[in-house]
Amino acid sequence: MRDESGRRLTRRDARKQETHNHVIEAARRVFLDDGYERATIKAIADAAKVSAGTVLNVAPTKSALLILILREEYESIRDSVDQLEAALSGNLLDRLSALVQVIMEAHMRHEELFAAAIAHTWMWTGESYHEATSQMSEAWGAVERLLAKGIEKGELRSDLRPDEAARLIEDCYSGIVRRARGEELDRSAASVLMRVRLELVLKGLAAR
Repeated sequence: MRDESGRRLTRRDARKQETHNHVIEAARRVFLDDGYERATIKAIADAAKVSAGTVLNVAPTKSALLILILREEYESIRDSVDQLEAALSGNLLDRLSALVQVIMEAHMRHEELFAAAIAHTWMWTGESYHEATSQMSEAWGAVERLLAKGIEKGELRSDLRPDEAARLIEDCYSGIVRRARGEELDRSAASVLMRVRLELVLKGLAAR
Protein backbone atom coordinates (compact mmCIF):
# COMPACT_ATOMS: atom_id res chain seq x y z
CA MET A 1 0.00 0.00 0.00
CA ARG A 2 1.23 3.52 -0.83
CA ASP A 3 0.21 7.03 0.27
CA GLU A 4 -0.77 9.88 -2.06
CA SER A 5 2.89 10.75 -2.73
CA GLY A 6 3.66 7.17 -3.76
CA ARG A 7 5.62 6.36 -0.61
CA ARG A 8 5.21 2.78 0.56
CA LEU A 9 3.21 2.60 3.80
CA THR A 10 4.38 0.48 6.72
CA ARG A 11 1.85 -1.54 8.69
CA ARG A 12 1.97 1.11 11.38
CA ASP A 13 1.33 3.83 8.80
CA ALA A 14 -1.58 1.83 7.38
CA ARG A 15 -3.14 1.37 10.84
CA LYS A 16 -2.70 5.08 11.55
CA GLN A 17 -4.38 5.99 8.25
CA GLU A 18 -7.21 3.55 8.93
CA THR A 19 -7.79 5.10 12.38
CA HIS A 20 -7.69 8.58 10.84
CA ASN A 21 -10.31 7.65 8.24
CA HIS A 22 -12.45 5.92 10.88
CA VAL A 23 -12.46 9.00 13.12
CA ILE A 24 -13.29 11.33 10.22
CA GLU A 25 -16.22 9.14 9.16
CA ALA A 26 -17.47 8.95 12.75
CA ALA A 27 -17.25 12.74 13.05
CA ARG A 28 -19.21 13.11 9.81
CA ARG A 29 -21.99 10.87 11.15
CA VAL A 30 -22.14 12.67 14.50
CA PHE A 31 -22.21 16.12 12.86
CA LEU A 32 -25.01 15.06 10.51
CA ASP A 33 -27.04 13.20 13.17
CA ASP A 34 -26.60 15.55 16.14
CA GLY A 35 -25.72 18.83 14.45
CA TYR A 36 -22.37 20.60 14.67
CA GLU A 37 -23.32 22.65 17.72
CA ARG A 38 -24.42 19.65 19.80
CA ALA A 39 -21.62 17.34 18.68
CA THR A 40 -18.83 16.72 21.16
CA ILE A 41 -15.39 15.14 20.97
CA LYS A 42 -16.61 12.46 23.39
CA ALA A 43 -19.58 11.61 21.15
CA ILE A 44 -17.25 11.33 18.16
CA ALA A 45 -14.85 9.15 20.14
CA ASP A 46 -17.73 6.90 21.22
CA ALA A 47 -18.98 6.61 17.64
CA ALA A 48 -15.50 5.69 16.42
CA LYS A 49 -14.91 3.37 19.43
CA VAL A 50 -11.64 5.12 20.24
CA SER A 51 -10.46 7.41 23.04
CA ALA A 52 -11.00 11.16 23.00
CA GLY A 53 -7.21 11.50 22.82
CA THR A 54 -7.17 9.52 19.57
CA VAL A 55 -9.77 11.87 18.09
CA LEU A 56 -7.67 14.88 19.11
CA ASN A 57 -4.62 13.30 17.48
CA VAL A 58 -6.52 13.35 14.20
CA ALA A 59 -7.59 16.99 14.65
CA PRO A 60 -6.98 19.24 17.67
CA THR A 61 -10.45 20.85 17.71
CA LYS A 62 -14.01 20.23 16.57
CA SER A 63 -13.67 22.93 13.92
CA ALA A 64 -10.50 21.28 12.60
CA LEU A 65 -12.43 18.01 12.26
CA LEU A 66 -15.14 19.80 10.29
CA ILE A 67 -12.53 21.32 7.99
CA LEU A 68 -10.99 17.90 7.32
CA ILE A 69 -14.41 16.49 6.44
CA LEU A 70 -15.27 19.38 4.13
CA ARG A 71 -11.95 19.25 2.28
CA GLU A 72 -13.13 16.17 0.40
CA GLU A 73 -16.58 17.67 -0.17
CA TYR A 74 -15.18 20.89 -1.64
CA GLU A 75 -12.83 18.95 -3.90
CA SER A 76 -15.85 17.08 -5.26
CA ILE A 77 -17.74 20.35 -5.80
CA ARG A 78 -14.76 21.87 -7.59
CA ASP A 79 -14.51 18.87 -9.92
CA SER A 80 -18.25 19.02 -10.73
CA VAL A 81 -18.15 22.76 -11.42
CA ASP A 82 -15.02 22.44 -13.56
CA GLN A 83 -16.68 19.73 -15.68
CA LEU A 84 -19.83 21.81 -16.15
CA GLU A 85 -17.79 24.87 -17.12
CA ALA A 86 -16.75 23.31 -20.45
CA ALA A 87 -20.36 22.58 -21.44
CA LEU A 88 -21.92 25.93 -20.58
CA SER A 89 -23.94 27.96 -23.10
CA GLY A 90 -26.32 30.90 -23.03
CA ASN A 91 -25.86 34.41 -21.70
CA LEU A 92 -23.59 35.30 -18.81
CA LEU A 93 -26.40 35.20 -16.24
CA ASP A 94 -27.48 31.72 -17.39
CA ARG A 95 -23.95 30.36 -17.30
CA LEU A 96 -23.19 31.89 -13.93
CA SER A 97 -26.48 30.66 -12.46
CA ALA A 98 -25.72 27.12 -13.66
CA LEU A 99 -22.35 27.08 -11.90
CA VAL A 100 -23.74 28.48 -8.66
CA GLN A 101 -26.64 26.00 -8.82
CA VAL A 102 -24.17 23.08 -8.77
CA ILE A 103 -22.49 24.52 -5.69
CA MET A 104 -25.84 25.08 -3.97
CA GLU A 105 -27.10 21.58 -4.68
CA ALA A 106 -23.92 20.06 -3.24
CA HIS A 107 -24.20 22.24 -0.14
CA MET A 108 -27.82 21.29 0.45
CA ARG A 109 -27.06 17.57 0.24
CA HIS A 110 -24.99 17.96 3.41
CA GLU A 111 -26.60 21.15 4.67
CA GLU A 112 -25.63 20.71 8.33
CA LEU A 113 -21.91 20.44 7.56
CA PHE A 114 -21.67 23.34 5.13
CA ALA A 115 -23.97 25.60 7.17
CA ALA A 116 -21.73 25.05 10.19
CA ALA A 117 -18.64 26.01 8.22
CA ILE A 118 -20.22 29.12 6.71
CA ALA A 119 -21.72 30.21 10.02
CA HIS A 120 -18.57 29.67 12.07
CA THR A 121 -15.83 31.09 9.85
CA TRP A 122 -16.36 34.52 11.37
CA MET A 123 -15.58 33.07 14.82
CA TRP A 124 -12.57 31.00 13.79
CA THR A 125 -9.11 32.53 13.82
CA GLY A 126 -5.68 31.65 12.51
CA GLU A 127 -5.16 28.42 10.61
CA SER A 128 -8.76 27.19 10.93
CA TYR A 129 -10.14 30.39 9.40
CA HIS A 130 -7.68 30.46 6.49
CA GLU A 131 -8.12 26.76 5.74
CA ALA A 132 -11.93 27.03 5.77
CA THR A 133 -12.08 30.13 3.57
CA SER A 134 -9.50 28.66 1.19
CA GLN A 135 -11.59 25.51 0.78
CA MET A 136 -14.74 27.51 0.13
CA SER A 137 -13.01 29.68 -2.45
CA GLU A 138 -11.58 26.69 -4.33
CA ALA A 139 -15.06 25.74 -5.52
CA TRP A 140 -15.45 29.21 -7.05
CA GLY A 141 -12.52 29.00 -9.47
CA ALA A 142 -14.81 28.34 -12.44
CA VAL A 143 -16.95 31.35 -11.49
CA GLU A 144 -13.84 33.55 -11.48
CA ARG A 145 -12.81 32.24 -14.92
CA LEU A 146 -16.31 32.86 -16.27
CA LEU A 147 -16.20 36.45 -15.04
CA ALA A 148 -12.75 36.91 -16.62
CA LYS A 149 -14.20 35.78 -19.96
CA GLY A 150 -17.05 38.25 -19.48
CA ILE A 151 -14.50 41.04 -19.11
CA GLU A 152 -12.59 39.89 -22.21
CA LYS A 153 -15.80 39.83 -24.28
CA GLY A 154 -16.85 43.29 -23.13
CA GLU A 155 -19.87 42.00 -21.19
CA LEU A 156 -18.45 43.30 -17.90
CA ARG A 157 -16.51 46.43 -16.98
CA SER A 158 -12.93 46.45 -18.23
CA ASP A 159 -11.61 47.72 -14.88
CA LEU A 160 -13.20 44.82 -13.00
CA ARG A 161 -11.01 42.32 -11.14
CA PRO A 162 -12.50 38.85 -11.66
CA ASP A 163 -11.21 37.59 -8.30
CA GLU A 164 -12.89 40.44 -6.42
CA ALA A 165 -16.11 39.99 -8.40
CA ALA A 166 -16.09 36.27 -7.61
CA ARG A 167 -15.65 37.03 -3.90
CA LEU A 168 -18.60 39.43 -4.10
CA ILE A 169 -20.79 36.69 -5.57
CA GLU A 170 -19.48 34.19 -3.01
CA ASP A 171 -20.39 36.57 -0.17
CA CYS A 172 -23.86 37.03 -1.68
CA TYR A 173 -24.20 33.26 -1.93
CA SER A 174 -23.20 32.78 1.72
CA GLY A 175 -25.93 35.22 2.69
CA ILE A 176 -28.51 33.24 0.71
CA VAL A 177 -27.39 30.00 2.37
CA ARG A 178 -27.75 31.55 5.84
CA ARG A 179 -31.16 32.97 4.93
CA ALA A 180 -32.33 29.67 3.44
CA ARG A 181 -31.41 27.87 6.64
CA GLY A 182 -32.89 30.50 8.97
CA GLU A 183 -36.13 30.86 7.02
CA GLU A 184 -36.25 27.17 6.04
CA LEU A 185 -36.38 27.93 2.32
CA ASP A 186 -36.40 24.85 0.10
CA ARG A 187 -33.85 24.32 -2.66
CA SER A 188 -36.09 25.74 -5.37
CA ALA A 189 -36.84 28.97 -3.49
CA ALA A 190 -33.18 29.43 -2.59
CA SER A 191 -32.16 28.94 -6.24
CA VAL A 192 -34.68 31.54 -7.43
CA LEU A 193 -33.49 34.01 -4.82
CA MET A 194 -29.86 33.43 -5.80
CA ARG A 195 -30.62 34.08 -9.48
CA VAL A 196 -32.35 37.35 -8.57
CA ARG A 197 -29.27 38.42 -6.60
CA LEU A 198 -26.94 37.38 -9.43
CA GLU A 199 -28.93 39.45 -11.90
CA LEU A 200 -28.63 42.51 -9.65
CA VAL A 201 -24.89 41.97 -9.21
CA LEU A 202 -24.28 41.56 -12.94
CA LYS A 203 -26.22 44.72 -13.72
CA GLY A 204 -23.87 46.58 -11.41
CA LEU A 205 -20.80 44.98 -13.02
CA ALA A 206 -21.97 45.29 -16.64
CA ALA A 207 -19.96 47.28 -19.17
CA ARG A 208 -21.34 50.75 -19.77
